[in-house]
Amino acid sequence: MKKTITTPLFAASALLLAMSIASCSDEETSNAPGTTDDLSTEMAEVLDQYVNGTVVPTYRRLADAAISLDEECKTLYDNISSGQATQQDVKDVCDAWLAARKYWEYSEAFLLGPATINGIDPHIDSWPLDKQALDKMLDNTTIMEDMNADYITSNYGSGGLCGFHALEYAVFADGHDKAVAEISADLAKYAYAVAGDLKLQCIVLEAAWAGTANVSQDKQDLLEEKEATPDSGVDNYGLNFINAGQAGSRYRTQLEAIVDAIKADKGCYGIANEVGDTKITDPVASQNVLDVESWYSFNSKTDFQDNIRGINNVIMGGILYDDDNTRDESKSIYTLLRSRNQALADELKAAIDECIGEDGTTGLGTIIYPFRNNLEPEKNQVAIESCQRLRDKLMEVATWMQENM
Repeated sequence: MKKTITTPLFAASALLLAMSIASCSDEETSNAPGTTDDLSTEMAEVLDQYVNGTVVPTYRRLADAAISLDEECKTLYDNISSGQATQQDVKDVCDAWLAARKYWEYSEAFLLGPATINGIDPHIDSWPLDKQALDKMLDNTTIMEDMNADYITSNYGSGGLCGFHALEYAVFADGHDKAVAEISADLAKYAYAVAGDLKLQCIVLEAAWAGTANVSQDKQDLLEEKEATPDSGVDNYGLNFINAGQAGSRYRTQLEAIVDAIKADKGCYGIANEVGDTKITDPVASQNVLDVESWYSFNSKTDFQDNIRGINNVIMGGILYDDDNTRDESKSIYTLLRSRNQALADELKAAIDECIGEDGTTGLGTIIYPFRNNLEPEKNQVAIESCQRLRDKLMEVATWMQENM
């Protein structure tokens, strides 16, 4: 063993040098990328952006669009009842339906939470429509006398006669606005009732994620009037993500919350799987147009693409597909992952882009419009496989993050 002789002065100098190095080392460790503190800060920003840059703005726009849809349905009903309705009245309802539908389809990338806990998803988006029951209801004078939004809310909680597809049936035919002469006063009354219930459910979703106190006063007043204010179990649900790892959150760690957004059955993974293996595969396998979602409006292909655009919004850090976008990629799951595994992050982004198929040459872009008239397997295999690849890539990302972060 080598023996070192140390003088008092040398010892003091060495001690000061060691303390200086240790101090610098502590500063570099706490601020350098990849440290525990740095990672926690990054994940906190990602989770806040997920809630306030993606989920809440989507639901707010959905609620606002549903309010406009309700107003257009009232105009149609009033004008049909007075014999003054025009084709433009029907078209205005159809346009409002399409505007609201877009945000709902985005939101299917984060059905985890109030949409599922409160049963809102099946209530407003079940298909196929039970047309036989609908015709029977429209012929029932007693029911139609009482028909309004409250009646729909109270009697059709499980879906099938309410929500987007009931309203779609009332005003669309073969991909266009239905001829105004084909819409009876009772059908218009029913459509207005369905729209009122849909409006309420969409406002509940916004309030549940944002916190009731954080929605407009008009929305708060409607929730109170209808006794639909979210209860404490789901009110301000977004705090579960923002405060992940803290007391009161359902998530034990920030990473657990991020991974859930990616791989939950009611998150990104779940909707990628549903689009490929249910929304497309089921009608292709059955060759039954009644299994096609949004077939009255011919909006199926757009629905599918909007589902994956919703995944894009979650992964890339906010809404991109509007003029007033909320995206901040620096606070995204993509950027969080890319700083640690660039190849995997870029593979995920590529899988999303390929699946959406904006240019019509890949993924869902290859579906022939209207989907309901083109259910042959060979016409849809590219779209199905792109959804499956995206689904698998999402799970790969979630697994890597769990094992390496």
